[in-house]
Amino acid sequence: MKRFKKIGLICSAGGHYTEMLQLWEAFEGYPKFLLTYKEVATKDHKDAYYLENLFRSPLAFIKGIMKTFMILLKEKPDILFSTGSEIAAPAFYLGKLFFKTKLIYLECSAQVYQPSLTGRVVYPITDLFLVQWEPLLEHYGPKAQYVGGLI
Repeated sequence: MKRFKKIGLICSAGGHYTEMLQLWEAFEGYPKFLLTYKEVATKDHKDAYYLENLFRSPLAFIKGIMKTFMILLKEKPDILFSTGSEIAAPAFYLGKLFFKTKLIYLECSAQVYQPSLTGRVVYPITDLFLVQWEPLLEHYGPKAQYVGGLI
């Protein structure tokens, strides 16, 4: 029996979460989990793990890194997919370094002319890096692929 790849979906709250929800159907049929911030809009999502905002304090950052590592250890995802923002960077680096996870990053649809900070941070380690606006290609290297407006 063929095993489906397990996918970790990572996004911060707000617009990045909204974009992830708009793509949710694309992941139907695959075992998956969501890693996001605990906010009013994100609470009670099925198969979700919640972090406190990583940049609230140095202690929150350290606790968030440790919790993210434990989640990845438990879930053992084959793929991590993110629509941003900063919550993706630690998960991507932990996934790549310790679990050899494939990484797919979709640059936020709001980033038309300038790359996001998270995009610049994760670009070097991604396996697939997607942008929704053609002008962004000039800011990234050859790994970036223009896919048009997915959101």
